[in-house]
Amino acid sequence: MTETVATAEKLEGSRVRLSVEVPVADLQTEYGRAIQRVSRRVKIPGFRPGKAPRQLVENAAGVATVMQEMLETVVPRAYTSALEETGVTPVDQPELDISDPPSLDVPFVFSAEVAVAPTVVLGDIGDVTIDVPDTSVTSEEIDGELEQLRTSQSAWDATDRVAVSGDMVQTRIRISAAGLDPDDPQPYNVIVGENGFPEGFDDAVIGKSDGDQVSYEADIPADDPNETLRGKKVAFEIEIDGVSERRLPELDDEFARSVGPFDDLEALRARVSESLGERKAHDAQHQIEDGAVEALIGRATFDIAEVLVDREREQVDKDRTQALVNQGVAVDTYLAMRGETRESWDDEAKAEALRRIRRSLALEQYAEAEGIAADTEELAEEIERVVAYYPEARRNLVRSNLARDESRAQVENTVRSRKALGKLVEKLTGGVELPHDHHHHDHDEPPPELAAVAEADESEEEVLPDVDNAEAPETTELERPEQ
Repeated sequence: MTETVATAEKLEGSRVRLSVEVPVADLQTEYGRAIQRVSRRVKIPGFRPGKAPRQLVENAAGVATVMQEMLETVVPRAYTSALEETGVTPVDQPELDISDPPSLDVPFVFSAEVAVAPTVVLGDIGDVTIDVPDTSVTSEEIDGELEQLRTSQSAWDATDRVAVSGDMVQTRIRISAAGLDPDDPQPYNVIVGENGFPEGFDDAVIGKSDGDQVSYEADIPADDPNETLRGKKVAFEIEIDGVSERRLPELDDEFARSVGPFDDLEALRARVSESLGERKAHDAQHQIEDGAVEALIGRATFDIAEVLVDREREQVDKDRTQALVNQGVAVDTYLAMRGETRESWDDEAKAEALRRIRRSLALEQYAEAEGIAADTEELAEEIERVVAYYPEARRNLVRSNLARDESRAQVENTVRSRKALGKLVEKLTGGVELPHDHHHHDHDEPPPELAAVAEADESEEEVLPDVDNAEAPETTELERPEQ
């Protein structure tokens, strides 16, 4: 096959239009081959399949059929050749435009518009500095943690007095509203001031004691998680069966021993201080890294195809949905609790998708600019770090998935990006000692991009042009080749 002639025109939105010209000689050669293929499928009296003369095949099957058979070979081959000639790297199926009917007398010209790999141009961040937060732990913070721990270990003692904020009230509640069938009172143990009942409940029960009955009405918001009550005026009839007050344990050595393997209160305080320090250091590291990447992104310009954003948005949507499923919460329930809609959910997913793509592109480009690479030993360590996260029974499969040639490229990108982030942070903080490094802990959850590779069952399909769905001319307009 002689060389096709191809040119590439850059369009907005990280797209390229290829103009492709196939020489006459190639068309005639491929038309002859198409005749042979079609003749094997068409029954022509007096001839074995594949042996009938060209004109009889054209008469029996139609020139349009032979031309379509030719196009199904010529277009993909010419498209692939055009990609090689122009150096264009597609990231999606091309949109073919075959507007002129092919002829065997003149070169065949068609165009293909395709989304291409995104690009990024980094800006100057020389004036950006990031301060390292103070991660020291104060006595007040330790006291606060211990108080929360005491509260979690508290007991409830029945009391004859009236209910006050913070008490637990044993109740039976009947809910009535227009359109609801009457129901028997349902038992609820409710902490006054710390419950999810509609506004007015706490005021209704404060000052009441065992044996009292009280009622109140509330307008239920339209986004309430309980669909049967949304937008209705609901009456709550409350029977109080008892009031209990919270009894906090003494903060002493005995308490310390009751909550863990601690000899005394000082040992518990030391562990609380250590945990607080780790948490603050971890949060500070994230704050520093996020600030560094946002600075890099903020000074850069991007050109990203919409199809890539859509793909990543689908992954974000899948990740967020799975996270809610793991908590036993349906997406619609979650949205109702937050007063959001499906549209806002999709907008958030798209924004997160764009943030992920920009972060990845910016760090890749920064690694390129700084000459950062990942050596063989680093790749092996990363693979084993990811493998260690999975159960023993799955590790061989995960290791095999990550060791594939196409997977190793993703592993390399992850390592390079991490090293680039470290270099970037060092530059923007002036090289001061950082509070934490959460990137090299064994058994940590692997990055999403490596988790997807590690758990993949099959590789992605190759991107090829679809001739059947191209904007082709009507077959009746195909020009009959000369005999």
